[in-house]
Amino acid sequence: MKHRLVGWFFLFSLCLSAPSQAIGGALPQDEMSISGIVIGDSPAQVRKKMGEPLRESKGAGFLDLHYEYASVRVSFSEGVAVGLQSRNRRGCTPMRLCPGDGLKRMRVLYGSPIVADREIGRRYEYYVEGGDCWLQIGGNANEVESISVACQP
Repeated sequence: MKHRLVGWFFLFSLCLSAPSQAIGGALPQDEMSISGIVIGDSPAQVRKKMGEPLRESKGAGFLDLHYEYASVRVSFSEGVAVGLQSRNRRGCTPMRLCPGDGLKRMRVLYGSPIVADREIGRRYEYYVEGGDCWLQIGGNANEVESISVACQP
């Protein structure tokens, strides 16, 4: 019995001292960002952070406005950013995962993802516990090709 308690205490201590990392595909809310743009930013906040977009387009339905920048595409709904997408090496997350990085780096930074085979191909996903948004990473066998932050309407 004493050995079991010591074993459990050791495991508990190890968990407390381990660096903060995603477990089972869950991320902190502040990782729902690309190139410094955060879900919930207004068009004015995005322009203040990034400057004038290279292109601006109106959408129909839920996503009613899109700003295109070199490093990120920002999609808005009713005046707030609800989607972020990047295929550009400079379109990184706060923990500095960028398109072009290896999938091994993704796992080191975020832990094991939820693997989703979608109609658009394989995606590696990380969710925010209790949140409506998730990080979706597209990749080939070895490399991150795209990073998106998507939210439920």
